[in-house]
Amino acid sequence: MKPIITFTIALLCVLCASAAPTNNLTPWQKAAIATRFASEVKYNFAGYGKFSQNYDSICQAELPALVGTASDEEFGRMIQLFANRLGDGHTSISFNADVSYAPILQRRIGDKVFVTDIFSDEYTAKGVKRGTEIIAINDIPVIEYANKYVVPYIASSTPQWSSTYPFNSINLTKGYRGEPIKLTFRNGKSKSFDITDNRQSSWDVAQLDMSIKFETLSDNIGLLTIPSFQKGDFDPNFFLELADTILASDGLIIDIRNNTGGNSGYGEVVMKLLATDTIPQAAWHTPKYEAAYASWGKPWNSEEIASDSIVPFHFQIPDIPKYNKPIILLVSGNTFSAAEDFTVLFKNAKRGLVMGTPTAGSTGNPIRFDLGWGYWGRICTRHEKLADGTEFISVGIQPDIIVEETDDVIFGKDNLIEAALQKLKK
Repeated sequence: MKPIITFTIALLCVLCASAAPTNNLTPWQKAAIATRFASEVKYNFAGYGKFSQNYDSICQAELPALVGTASDEEFGRMIQLFANRLGDGHTSISFNADVSYAPILQRRIGDKVFVTDIFSDEYTAKGVKRGTEIIAINDIPVIEYANKYVVPYIASSTPQWSSTYPFNSINLTKGYRGEPIKLTFRNGKSKSFDITDNRQSSWDVAQLDMSIKFETLSDNIGLLTIPSFQKGDFDPNFFLELADTILASDGLIIDIRNNTGGNSGYGEVVMKLLATDTIPQAAWHTPKYEAAYASWGKPWNSEEIASDSIVPFHFQIPDIPKYNKPIILLVSGNTFSAAEDFTVLFKNAKRGLVMGTPTAGSTGNPIRFDLGWGYWGRICTRHEKLADGTEFISVGIQPDIIVEETDDVIFGKDNLIEAALQKLKK
């Protein structure tokens, strides 16, 4: 049976600089971390056959600079770039560090970044609210700052993930605890103002409500918002309790634009309720190493594993009716991992239109392993396609209808939901 767990990367260790550099790692420890990761890549990375360079050669070329770094912080930045050379959103290196971030969340719309949530009375008192624009960080324009100090250190398979997720996550203001960060804000056309944050905040992203939400819009069209497929966020029992309400709608919009993944099995539960027929799935590939054949010079293989089709609930449980009403699925460059697996099922089932912008183009079961001295590696071990053979890894799943978000998403009616609603009413 196909493994069903994929992981989000919401808490990557992305760091810019430290006020008090340390140099506890020895050169041989740094070399061990880099070479162990390179070895695991060779045996386990599902995308290695398509990687255009020899990663061992890259390791050999970069090893002198890695072991010669002047501090642990410099090594941490360089080893992340070393892993990110593979260009896969589920393949990365992280490390233990005492980090914090400004007590806000934000969202990028076009070339602007707007605050969406505030977790500090001080920020509210100084005028920060939903819709406040972040115009600069440390006196550098916010897009420029992120592209230089944040984006390169986040593993990515596609440009759309790199231009979306770093701006929409805590990584935008993450840094070592106690290291000041200067944020410049503006409300509309008013005068800008600054807040210098010492990154001492103790709040956690888990405080956000990431649970399933359902509401009925006009003309009895349902809006099902699934912010996360993470365990603890997505409650399959609660979803099934909503089943009668969902099935009573005359059309459905499913919003997973900001769902960065979790457990792919939860997405299967949703599609089992909404599919009208059995859902086909393409075979997937994983690296396969055979020691005896290697001794004869035989190269690595990629083993193809057949996937079972998914059977909807209405075929198995007589009390559950078939839902054959129209559905539109909303996606974006922030739709990642298990959320892309759900999009794959939706497309394979031919269940409706996909609207928005291309997804992040990264999924697959990663292995996680200890590199020693507080460093961890993660490598994608499975390569998937759509049922018709279409590649989406490193590409993204392409919407049937391209609709870019506007700042109405922040300040008023959500233009994507409005577009989907009008499409379903026709």
